Amino acid sequence: MKGYIISICLSAIIASLADIISPKEHQKYIRILLGFLMLSVILSPLPGIKKIKLEPLKSQIADNTAVFSDGISKKLKENVESDISERLKGEFGIVCDAEVLLEIDEQHKIRGVKRIELSKKIPENAIARLKEVYGCERIEYKIK
Repeated sequence: MKGYIISICLSAIIASLADIISPKEHQKYIRILLGFLMLSVILSPLPGIKKIKLEPLKSQIADNTAVFSDGISKKLKENVESDISERLKGEFGIVCDAEVLLEIDEQHKIRGVKRIELSKKIPENAIARLKEVYGCERIEYKIK
């Protein structure tokens, strides 16, 4: 990139010197030639673009996308789990940890909650409320 900028600057300096030195009757033709010279210097990197290999970039983009998707899914899962715990504590006064299995679409939106695992047994009215809010039919207990 540095060499490209230097070559543009040098060709501009040469063009201005040639314009100053050239006789008046030949200036029009010299300016045309210098214009072509400047154009060729500016467009010189274009043939090198075809030589760039895109396969490594495509695989790197796919890897980054997968990592990004996993991070979003994990964050959504953590948010729903903390929301369940806060809801149980706020509405029923129950301190309980929750783990969820989410159904997430391609746009990283939650389609539904497949399963909720709770760290302790909770009353039926709390179970009914979780089913109502999250649309989940499977609520299990994972007592440690």
